[in-house]
Amino acid sequence: MLFVLVVILAVSAGRGNGESLYDKDDPILELDVDTFNPAIYGVKKAHFVEFYSSWCGACIGYAPTFKKFAKQLEKWAPLVQVTVVNCADDKNMPLCREHSVSSYPSLRYFKYNSASKDDGMKYSGDKYDINKLAHDIAGLAQADAQRQNPENWPTFLPLSDSTTLEDVFKSIGSTPYLAIVVQDSPSVIAWSNLINYHGNNALKVAYVEQKHQIASKFFSDGGAHAMLFSNGNAEPMWKSSSPIEKWLDVQEKVEELIGDKIAARSPTIQPVNAAPVIAAPSNPLNNQFEVQLVDLKSAMSYMLYKEIPRREEIRDEPLAALKQWMHTLKKYAPGTTPMRRLFFRLDEWIQLRSVVTANEWTAKVDEIQQALGNPLPREITWMACAGSKPNLRGYTCGLWTLAHTITVEAYKQEKHNTAFKPVIDVLEPFRAFIFHFLSCSECAQNFTKEAEKNQLHLVTRAEDVYAWLWRVHNFVNKRLSGSLTDDPSFKKQQFPPKSVCPDCYDSNGEIDEAKALPFVFKYYSNIKTDPAENVPGYKVVEYKEGKTLSAGQRHLNPKFQVHAGKVDQLEANEKVKNVLDASPQRTWKDIDGYDNIPESSRTHWYFIWLSLIAVALIVVYCKYRKNRSKFWKTFYYQNDFKL
Repeated sequence: MLFVLVVILAVSAGRGNGESLYDKDDPILELDVDTFNPAIYGVKKAHFVEFYSSWCGACIGYAPTFKKFAKQLEKWAPLVQVTVVNCADDKNMPLCREHSVSSYPSLRYFKYNSASKDDGMKYSGDKYDINKLAHDIAGLAQADAQRQNPENWPTFLPLSDSTTLEDVFKSIGSTPYLAIVVQDSPSVIAWSNLINYHGNNALKVAYVEQKHQIASKFFSDGGAHAMLFSNGNAEPMWKSSSPIEKWLDVQEKVEELIGDKIAARSPTIQPVNAAPVIAAPSNPLNNQFEVQLVDLKSAMSYMLYKEIPRREEIRDEPLAALKQWMHTLKKYAPGTTPMRRLFFRLDEWIQLRSVVTANEWTAKVDEIQQALGNPLPREITWMACAGSKPNLRGYTCGLWTLAHTITVEAYKQEKHNTAFKPVIDVLEPFRAFIFHFLSCSECAQNFTKEAEKNQLHLVTRAEDVYAWLWRVHNFVNKRLSGSLTDDPSFKKQQFPPKSVCPDCYDSNGEIDEAKALPFVFKYYSNIKTDPAENVPGYKVVEYKEGKTLSAGQRHLNPKFQVHAGKVDQLEANEKVKNVLDASPQRTWKDIDGYDNIPESSRTHWYFIWLSLIAVALIVVYCKYRKNRSKFWKTFYYQNDFKL
């Protein structure tokens, strides 16, 4: 019972209650499908949006960087709001698909007064260089100002060549402080500080190009500089002694000198719309070292319903990769017969397509699911792959497990087949699918690098189909061990660990492949069918001679054979049956123009003929009864006369 509770509480990554990577203390506006459009479109500010997935390892690793970036841009919120959307939340899937977000994290800039998704500009720069990122956003905001001339925005224009320092003091009125930035176009340091201090009543920011008289009076090296003045004082309180490279250098100096005298306007930021955190309790029964059919089903379901249809259209290389992967799943997918028939039919359908839309794909999966009795669940549940938090392990664990079971099944089927090509038939389709459809973009790219590093193209022996993937998985675990993506309750380690297979290690504590590989083969062949929920029970009582001997609660056996039989013959039989069911059982001949009689008239003719036949049968029966009675009377009296 406790184990069932663990499973129920272990809400998966990708469910509607997906855990947010950001919290209320972060100066970040988190939106969802209901709040996105009102917050972004027709609003007198710009937005810089991160579309992320809470289970994505790259997103988990990037979150601290993005939090730091958002904190630095906290004062920019009245003009440029830092925003996030969690695409792992089921209800946000239509929103993320609408914006063609197929990999995470994905950064978009939505201009001032955006009208539709087409106004979202994808950011392709280095997202980890947050100084450059801020400068680029300032450049986008400046371009907005030039095109649209937004009300209540700074002008983003340098001082004219004729403007003197005295003129600037007069223009700022009673504002006590003035900062002047010296930089030629693109003046990203100046633009960043214009945004940062816009609306501050105690400090105004202006900028000049290097040829300006104010710049030449204080600097001669031609680099970017900054100065801080008190109003009316021609000598600066501070001026940079060497060229500056970051907009933050100006802010840090201003805060140091007059931070207590300029109370910056606090931007109004809506609280983060984070979902509640539901963690799986630590329990020794929640064994991660098992291959559970529940996890395989959930991984398949998430793959088919969430990962593949993220983009509006699938064509060209991604479609070719999807066709290869479906063909591999058709042959080697683990699971029950209906699960494998699902991939058989998907493969047949997609091989004939040149373009597949997200709606077509989802509709086809639904159609086949319904025809086969819904072998895959829509509700995602993790058992052995459950993490200590909803966004840890889950799908990535399930996908690795699925890949391992496929490679083991391929070896079982093909170990004596000399035409079997491990790379072409199994490993390359998996790599290509990961590269094109794993929404964690960095994870996908890193797997391709691992494939090249571990010489995927040299795999030729049938047994290496599962051995190669096992080695690569251990390399990945070693690289990610201790990272932010590592679940603290289920640390990444080399598989199999000593606790599971002590004999798999040599005297030096290193994995002995000769002993480990048979264990790996056996491990991924043993697919457990433990139920995710309690199986309905029934009471059994045994009696003998009127006395109760024993009583107990029994359960229906949840186990069934996995990988039983071949689905190709079942599908062939199904096609024959469908053809027969669709064909007419009788072919009517055209007798005297009978085929020309309307259908309604034929119904009347049937009734008339049946009525005539019934009358004839009644007449025959009556005659028979009458003659029978006459016969017996004659026989009786004739015999009596004889006697």
